[in-house]
Amino acid sequence: MTYTVKIRETNSKSISIINMLKMLSTDYDFLQIYKEDDNLDFMTEEQKKEFDKRYNYTINNISEGKTWKEIEQKLLPE
Repeated sequence: MTYTVKIRETNSKSISIINMLKMLSTDYDFLQIYKEDDNLDFMTEEQKKEFDKRYNYTINNISEGKTWKEIEQKLLPE
């Protein structure tokens, strides 16, 4: 199980907790500390290119898609 705890750097107590967790993470490999901004860049360059390629294809070939109703009918039992 993984837990997410968000701590804002708004006062000295929160900064103290963040620093303590950072220190603990050096001794305990099960503890990982990330700044929220660090999680925004989760795709590799290759993945970003593939995502852009697929996105552009979808936008330029919108008539090839299916409506949610069509997909829903195939997925849900009658």
